[in-house]
Amino acid sequence: MILERIPHQLYYLLELLALTLGFFLVFLLSTNFILQLLTIGIMLSLYTLIGIVHHKIHHTLKLKVVVEYILVSAVLFAAFLFLNISKF
Repeated sequence: MILERIPHQLYYLLELLALTLGFFLVFLLSTNFILQLLTIGIMLSLYTLIGIVHHKIHHTLKLKVVVEYILVSAVLFAAFLFLNISKF
């Protein structure tokens, strides 16, 4: 399959790009907390999806990998909420 020939660095670059653009968008939406939450949720879902698809294509997908991506996303979401607790 042609997707197996895509280098690993491209997936890492896509994940980095998704996170960078997402955090930049959150910065731009600093006046609307609900849109920030929505952006963070979409960004972290995209990060998780890219990671899982990468491992699925390269036949290294295991339950612990999926759990790791979900937990990293949850920690980032919790950190965002903790840093913005005053907006509640």
